[in-house]
Amino acid sequence: MLSSISLRHMRVFVAVADHGTFTAAAEVLGLTPSGLTATIRQFEDVAGTPLFDRTTRQVTLSATGARFLPTARRLISEFEEALGDLDALSKGIGGTIRIAAAPSVLTRILPGVISRFVGEHPDARLRLDELNAGEVHEAVARNEADFGIAGEWHALPDIAFSPLFSDRFGVLCRPTHAFAKRSAIAWSELADQAFVGLGPESGTRAMMAAQGSFAGEAGGAGGAGGATYAGVDPAEVAASPAIKRAAALGLPEAQKALRRANASERAIERVAKANLAKRAEDAKNGSRAADGSGSTMIDPIAQLRPIVETSNTITLAAMVAEGVGITVLPELAARVADLAAPGKLAFVPLCEPIRKRPIGIITRQSRSLSPIARIFLAMVIEQAPKMDLPAAIEWG
Repeated sequence: MLSSISLRHMRVFVAVADHGTFTAAAEVLGLTPSGLTATIRQFEDVAGTPLFDRTTRQVTLSATGARFLPTARRLISEFEEALGDLDALSKGIGGTIRIAAAPSVLTRILPGVISRFVGEHPDARLRLDELNAGEVHEAVARNEADFGIAGEWHALPDIAFSPLFSDRFGVLCRPTHAFAKRSAIAWSELADQAFVGLGPESGTRAMMAAQGSFAGEAGGAGGAGGATYAGVDPAEVAASPAIKRAAALGLPEAQKALRRANASERAIERVAKANLAKRAEDAKNGSRAADGSGSTMIDPIAQLRPIVETSNTITLAAMVAEGVGITVLPELAARVADLAAPGKLAFVPLCEPIRKRPIGIITRQSRSLSPIARIFLAMVIEQAPKMDLPAAIEWG
C-alpha cells in the first residue's frame, strides 16, 4: 500500500538521484549498500513502477522517477520546515510565517514592520508571496499562507476579511499631461483618453466597479440582475480559476455563479453600447439627456477599454511613463509604480464619484494562527498606521 511509504523512502530515493550510485548514497546516509538497495526495492514494489534504470556502471532516474523527484524534494523540505517550526514554537522563539499580499502592501507596508520584527525575533523566518487579490484569498483558503493582506474578493468558504485601510483611486499620468495640473479629475473625463490598465485578475477593476452605481443601471436596462455579482465585477468571477474548477466538478453553486457572471457581463456590454450610442446621438443632435441633466446614465468605468493590459504594476507604470496612455490605480499602488519611473509620473485623485480600495487581513476562520504569526500580525496593525504613507489613506 502507498501509505507504507515513509520519509525514509523519500530521503533514500533523493540521495540516490543526487549521487548517481547506491554505494555513494548509502555512504552519505550512513546506511549499508544492501539496506539502501532493499529500501529502494520496497519503494518501487509499493509504487508499482521502477524509479531508476540500472546498468552495471550507473543508476539513472526512470521517467517516473524523474517526474516524482521534485515532489519528493518538496515533501522532505516541508517536513523539515515543519519540524523546525515545531521546535521553535515549543521554545517560544520563532517559526516560519507565510504571508501572501498585494504588491503595494509588500512594497510600502511590510518592509518597515519586518525590519522591526526580525530585530526582535531573529529566529523567526518569513515567506512573502506577491499575489493579486483573488490569489491571496485562495492561498489562505488552501493553507498555502498563514494569512494574507489584500483587497476584498468574492466570498470563499471559511475565509474572513478584516478591514485594515482603504485608499482612493486616481489617475496616473505623465507630468506633462493636462491632467497632471489638476487637483481632481471626474471619472467621466477619462472616456476619450488612451487608457492602459491591469487585467481582470488584478482585482482593481472589481473594486472600482463594485463601488459604483452601475449595478442598478445594468440590472434595470440589461435585465440580467446587475453589473456585479456578490459585490464583484462579473468578469472577475467568470475569469476565476477557482470558480471554473468548481463548476467543472459539477458544484451547483459554482455553476450558478458562473452563469450569472456571464449573463451580467453581457448585460454590462449591452448597456455600455446603448449608452455610448445615445451619447453619440445626443452629441450629433445637440440634445440633452432624457433626465434633463445633459449627461447619460453611463457608468464611466464601463468605458475604460485598455489598449494595453498587463498583470504587473511596474509594467503598467512603464507604459504610462512612455506616453502609451494614462491609467487608474489606488494611491498606494500608484506610489509603488512611481518608484519604477521616478519623476516621470503624476497621481491625481478621481472624484464624481470618489471610489476607494479596501485592504484587509485575510484569515481562515477555522484555523488559529501560530504564536509567532499572531505577534507579527499585531505588529502590522500597530505599526502600519504610523508609517510615512499617502495622507489620504483611511485606517480601520
